[in-house]
Amino acid sequence: MILTMKLSHFLLAASSLFSGYSFADSISLPIWKEEAEALGYELPKAIGFNLSYMGMQQGINVDSIALNGLKMDWLDLDLDAQPGKQITNVLTARADVWLFPFLNIYALIGKLDGFSETDVNANIGIKRKNGKVIPLFEHKIEEFRLDLDGYTTGVGFVLAGGYDQWFGLVDASYTQSTLTVIDGSIDAIVISPRVGFDFNKNGMPLRIWAGAMYQNVEQELSGSLVDLGLPPVIANLAPNGEFEVKQHLATNWNPIAGFQYQVNPSWYLLGEVGFGERQSFFISLDRRF
Repeated sequence: MILTMKLSHFLLAASSLFSGYSFADSISLPIWKEEAEALGYELPKAIGFNLSYMGMQQGINVDSIALNGLKMDWLDLDLDAQPGKQITNVLTARADVWLFPFLNIYALIGKLDGFSETDVNANIGIKRKNGKVIPLFEHKIEEFRLDLDGYTTGVGFVLAGGYDQWFGLVDASYTQSTLTVIDGSIDAIVISPRVGFDFNKNGMPLRIWAGAMYQNVEQELSGSLVDLGLPPVIANLAPNGEFEVKQHLATNWNPIAGFQYQVNPSWYLLGEVGFGERQSFFISLDRRF
């Protein structure tokens, strides 16, 4: 049901872009196309669809782990998570249109597959009536894993400009991932400024660039307490307990570098890698109309 709804949203956006395709012929999208070409700029075709893959690994920090549904008032269970890692793989279909020579807008839908992993220290104790806690024992949950499988939808825009063979652009997007294995969602704002060089005037249909990627990601995840890997004596005492995890990325910025190769006026191949504390690999095939 979720996939059907998300797919319908994407098809609606795609159909509007296709209707914009005939509209593009009548008003010659992007707007001010003739003026830009008169200044010597070579513009891509206005409407585009692409398929892409991104793999990413980065550090995460857990802000809090809250416990709900514990029926035993005398039991104190405190969970403290260590810094961990997150690995994600995303397959995406995207539709876009150049409204102006400097402004592109797009919508996307994708399939997310990944997990976050961290070590968790569980401190178990007994609560006294005066509020004090008598510690009983500690238990370390090694490589506590949360599956992040789900579906992603989003929108974004690109602002671009250039001088001679140099160009600059800023790509900004908002996506929301609805998870299927555990309860929760991932909201992400991604902003990527880039500066590059165009080799087309040198007889090579290639553009290269370098830049940075900013990610602001909010993750609120929840699941059953029995999945935490606690000792059986504790898990059996709280079989219906649940946990809620709030976590964020360890770093917001990382450097990136990439290229775009024009196979012909209708097909483009694009690749990009990320370095530093966030490592990523991105590749896409773009068809323009």
